[in-house]
Amino acid sequence: MHDAMHNALGLSKETNKRVLSLSGLLILKSGHGLQVTHLRHHGRCLTEADPEGAPATWSFGRVLWQGPWHTLMLRREALRIAPSTKRIQLVETGITLALLLGFVALYWLTGSLVGLVYWGVAFLMSATMPIWASYVPHHVSSRNPVARTAAALAQAWTPITASFAFHHLHHHYPRVPTALLYRAATELPPPPEEDHHH
Repeated sequence: MHDAMHNALGLSKETNKRVLSLSGLLILKSGHGLQVTHLRHHGRCLTEADPEGAPATWSFGRVLWQGPWHTLMLRREALRIAPSTKRIQLVETGITLALLLGFVALYWLTGSLVGLVYWGVAFLMSATMPIWASYVPHHVSSRNPVARTAAALAQAWTPITASFAFHHLHHHYPRVPTALLYRAATELPPPPEEDHHH
């Protein structure tokens, strides 16, 4: 998902758009909407014009209580920021709503909780994303022992570990695929700490 937002998968433009849409739908979101706010975050990191990065500027208490609503706000902001992608964002949003209705129907018709549990996990990820994807990475220096430990563990790559461990590096080299950030950390010049607005 994340690498598709940065066109860092080496795919054709059309294939990347499909991957972006499908991976967004896997987490019950508009992939193109996420791309809009994420690229804005990279371009205007932690400014008033950066809705994705806003939680990094809030108190931790505010991140906890406002996090679940922040996801909905990002969807609205993506439509406002990039009206040229409004159609695909609305199509993806419509498919997301259809999936949610399908999950409810599956439970109602068969008693299966599979769809509702999937929805719950996706919601929990979205509700906590302002903590683990915005607040923590922007408040922990890349030199912090916790970040260094995460960097050591990131060789057994997971997107969340790599995102946390190499967040600062990713901001400086956004086209490096997430799975290769641990190698980039040893092969590319380190970015200046102040460039990341911690």
